[in-house]
Amino acid sequence: MNTHMTRRDFLRDTFCGGAAFAATAVLPNVAKAMKPAEQAAHDAYRAMQIPRPEGLLEGEPMLQCPAPDSMGVVLAVTAFSNGFVEVADNPRMANTRRFMAEGLPLAGTDDRVLRMRITGLEPGKRYWYRAGAAKLVHPTGYWTKPSEIVWSPIHSFTTPGESAPAHFGMMSDTHADYAQMARITRKYRELGIPLVVWNGDVPSSLVQTREHIVRTYLVPPENEGFGADTPIAFCRGNHDFRGEAAGRLGEVMMTRLPSERTIEDVALDRNFAFRMGEVALIGLGTGEDKPDWHPANGGFTRFTPYRKAQKAWLERQFARPEIAGAPYVVVCLHIPIVEPWPGANPGTVLEDYAVWQKECAELWGPVLSANRVQLVLAGHLHRYRFDAATPERPWAQIVGGGRGASTFQTLVECKAEDGRLRVTVHNTDAGTIAAEHFFPPRQGKA
Repeated sequence: MNTHMTRRDFLRDTFCGGAAFAATAVLPNVAKAMKPAEQAAHDAYRAMQIPRPEGLLEGEPMLQCPAPDSMGVVLAVTAFSNGFVEVADNPRMANTRRFMAEGLPLAGTDDRVLRMRITGLEPGKRYWYRAGAAKLVHPTGYWTKPSEIVWSPIHSFTTPGESAPAHFGMMSDTHADYAQMARITRKYRELGIPLVVWNGDVPSSLVQTREHIVRTYLVPPENEGFGADTPIAFCRGNHDFRGEAAGRLGEVMMTRLPSERTIEDVALDRNFAFRMGEVALIGLGTGEDKPDWHPANGGFTRFTPYRKAQKAWLERQFARPEIAGAPYVVVCLHIPIVEPWPGANPGTVLEDYAVWQKECAELWGPVLSANRVQLVLAGHLHRYRFDAATPERPWAQIVGGGRGASTFQTLVECKAEDGRLRVTVHNTDAGTIAAEHFFPPRQGKA
């Protein structure tokens, strides 16, 4: 027994069913000295033959919540099942490790969505994996029997980390426009981008049922397999907080492991900060585009304390050596925190909706400036815009997005090469490059 288990190891294995809880799909024959009734149940269990469940998997798995030492895998299914993922460091899938759907004391069985977490990974390393499900039936009473596992094709991914490629993309405001989204997902696969930030506003307006979430986020039409080989880091937008089912989003879009948070950060289960090669990539949540006291929110939102908690979290990230020492820092968030027009709605008034988030700007802007952040990537406005750095605000902002008659859908590609960070804004509607921006490495000390 490992007597030196760390708190992180304990939390990882407890909450995600890591290597310590890897499981097979078939139980051994344990019938020994059973009483007659128990023996009859066991005999019925053994005798029942479960046909291979055709059509059990809907679409390809989706990689979520990437971290240097873990990766989430989410799979849509059509029947009550248990989930599995097998991972190896080679395409032949030799010496695989198996993980089952996360959860204790019960594995996360479900009739629609299975969530698995691969742990114990090495930063910046390529892995191959396949995800699968075993349909669960009840031969007698509560006795549960699994079918054979139905597996997806083999896919691969590279974990984040300082040795990972300094290359990632950002898409936002897809708003259930699946044809436009398909142009983005095809483009980032064509470019070989190893990780994509989905920067909020995924539904057209709101989500009303869990099935609505599944169809919108996990298996959107025309975008089959868009996250099977490209890990998705998700920043929630204002529309992702709306609707009767918004509180169930975590059943489909995984949150970060408890071991990746401190007790102060327990509510910040979607914030992320990790290295992609030379780039420190940070994700924040701007929340709704109306103040908490706005009647549209119904009196139940708490976005002001949410934003204040993220300020403290953000300050702690820059105390981490791998973040503090990164040559480039890019922050992703949904609602812009820079707005050049003085009369634009700042999200603190009753009328209409926020064009920018003044509260976030006042809370987080000084932290970004003090730590020499070079770039903020935002969405929300449905149009591309570049806000250059100024002496008072030494970081730039790029607004992406699209979905409008006079705009175009963007994929923002960031890549460190030749001693600078190149940011390419792709017009995925026209198949052209709308703009390029270049940023030197950070200078001086925070």
